[in-house]
Amino acid sequence: MTISLIVRAWGITLGLLAATLLAVAAVVRTGAPLPVVGLGLFVFGIIAYLSYRSGGRYEFEHEHARPFDPNELPGVQRAVLEVCETADRPVPRIVLMEMDAPGAVVGYDDGEPVVAFDPLLPQIVGRVGVSALFAHELGHLGTDIHTDAIRAYTPQILGFSAFWLVVLAGRGPFVAAVGSLLFSALAFIEERPIRLVRYALGLGVEPLALALSRYANRMEEYRADAYAAHVVDPETLADALYRVAAIATGENIEDIAGPIPWNSDRSLLFSLFATHPSIENRVARLGCDIPAWACPYRPRQIA
Repeated sequence: MTISLIVRAWGITLGLLAATLLAVAAVVRTGAPLPVVGLGLFVFGIIAYLSYRSGGRYEFEHEHARPFDPNELPGVQRAVLEVCETADRPVPRIVLMEMDAPGAVVGYDDGEPVVAFDPLLPQIVGRVGVSALFAHELGHLGTDIHTDAIRAYTPQILGFSAFWLVVLAGRGPFVAAVGSLLFSALAFIEERPIRLVRYALGLGVEPLALALSRYANRMEEYRADAYAAHVVDPETLADALYRVAAIATGENIEDIAGPIPWNSDRSLLFSLFATHPSIENRVARLGCDIPAWACPYRPRQIA
């Protein structure tokens, strides 16, 4: 099953990369100046490399963290050392960071792996739960950073290519230059109104590519879960995930449960673009049931 998840994530990644290269070639064939296209690709390549160094969507916001003192949370220290010994993995840098909801997050600081814990996490999941969630974060280190960095900006490039081919191609150098500059100015802005304008300019190609990329993200989450279940055990991981999700029903963006973790709170549109699968789906894939204690904490179901 883990191999299947890796194949799907890499298949989507390479497919988006191939589509991007073909789209760029089509832009050049329809009159875009090769030096300008080359410069654009160079800039995107630099940004993708920086994304790789900083972890892509796993970018670590170190300014919000503080150094980890083993004497402050000795249970966390023991959990980290035990998991790394079991998994035969080097111990990453550990820091503490207050999050929207107590959880854990992995990231990179100039290529160096970092795992952050909320100081309240041990009170929520206990030491064995910390071990399970830490093992999940270890599962992200390595493959995920490569695939996520490769995919990071392919949706924007594909959106621009569609905009060029349908709107700008053959319209003259002035219109092409103004249109290209307009799209480029919007390419890295993620505020919702600006993003919707960019989606419209790209004729809906960018959100389609983004949905594929987010599907790959969810496969990577399943793979990290499978890794953690192998290092600890599925039941412990399932229990820890539910404990975190029980207090993370809002749009938290930092913790291991992911934004809006429960199926009943998710719209179909949100599910298509979510980076994390729902907690119910993750635990079902682990072959576990909902822990009995978690039922009262689940979002209310409308009869």
